Amino acid sequence: MTDPQNPNPWAKPEGTYEVTAVSNMGLPMPPPPEPAPPLGHAQWQNPYSAPAHGTYQVQAMNQGFPMQPLPSVLPQELAPARPATITAAMWIWIAGAVLSVAVFPVLFLTNTEFFLAETSSTDRAAGEVGVQAMALIFGFLMLIAAAPYVAFAIVLRNGQNWARILLTVLGALGFLSTLAIMFFALAADVWQPGTVITIVTLGLTVAAVVLQFLPPSNRFVR
Repeated sequence: MTDPQNPNPWAKPEGTYEVTAVSNMGLPMPPPPEPAPPLGHAQWQNPYSAPAHGTYQVQAMNQGFPMQPLPSVLPQELAPARPATITAAMWIWIAGAVLSVAVFPVLFLTNTEFFLAETSSTDRAAGEVGVQAMALIFGFLMLIAAAPYVAFAIVLRNGQNWARILLTVLGALGFLSTLAIMFFALAADVWQPGTVITIVTLGLTVAAVVLQFLPPSNRFVR
């Protein structure tokens, strides 16, 4: 029974009380975890009861397994840097291929009067169109012939020996064909532009072959 003198029969006597969180099932809930300290002030805990003051070794982990140290690489095992001779040979091959495309168009267009010497005035317009068409056709054929030089020169930049061998074979064939074109250009009325292009192309071909077989190039090509 409650005390009739106490106006609040549910009041508890004065003192210190402990408040315990209770889950929905009536069981006491565990206390909330303490916030983790900052990374710079974190303290390592040894689960194997080692002394509080000791030396700890931290290993890099890869999916739960310690990573093995990478083996050392000797300087001679590193890939050699690309020498300037290979870079120069690549650009010379490309320059020679571009010039070779322009040989026939220059010869045809600068010697239009030579090709139309026996053409009547009424057929002159058609003859000029024919010469321009021939220049375009031969220029396109030379462009197709020059494409392998450019492609193999780019591969040579990466140090592939098979590209160097193919460029040497193509260079020999191109040298002979360019030499024949030069004699054809010398027989034309306006021979100077075509002859100059062929001579420069021949010189570039020889320079590219020599550069790709120099000692720095031999050490780089594999």
